Amino acid sequence: MKGEKTQLEFYKTILKKVSFDSELFEKEFHKAIISLSYDDSTELKKWRRTYIFQKFQGNYIKRSS
Repeated sequence: MKGEKTQLEFYKTILKKVSFDSELFEKEFHKAIISLSYDDSTELKKWRRTYIFQKFQGNYIKRSS
């Protein structure tokens, strides 16, 4: 069903919304890992690495300009 989000997509949305606070981000991330299946938790871990890298890279580029 097109309009429904998977649990994985739901947690990605939550993590993006709380990314302003690193402690809250980590807390929500760990809750997600516990709730998700092994495959989805592995996918979320990969997503987290990419998301954090892009976020810090973006901040670094903005400060360098």
